[in-house]
Amino acid sequence: MKITKRKIRRIIKEERAKLLLEMDPMADANRSLGGFANISSVDALTDSILNILQEVEMGVGEEEGLEPDEAEEKARNAAILAVSQAFESAGLMDVKFALQKLLR
Repeated sequence: MKITKRKIRRIIKEERAKLLLEMDPMADANRSLGGFANISSVDALTDSILNILQEVEMGVGEEEGLEPDEAEEKARNAAILAVSQAFESAGLMDVKFALQKLLR
């Protein structure tokens, strides 16, 4: 079987790209998000998380009289819990537990 220089270059380029993605999970995730997820879904998720952060931070700040940094931490934990529950609903328990380890 004869392989042309062009085919060899293409194969090397493809393999190099695969190796780079394996070495950098963030790059792979960015590529997946940008290439396959609907941008309006990503925007809706971002808006929802920001809403949770704002609602909890304002709510606990007013009702419990917390300092801004304490209210921010409670809001952060609530948003992490909400995202972990979404992963649980999808059956991705390992991700759920990894996220819950971020709770303070």
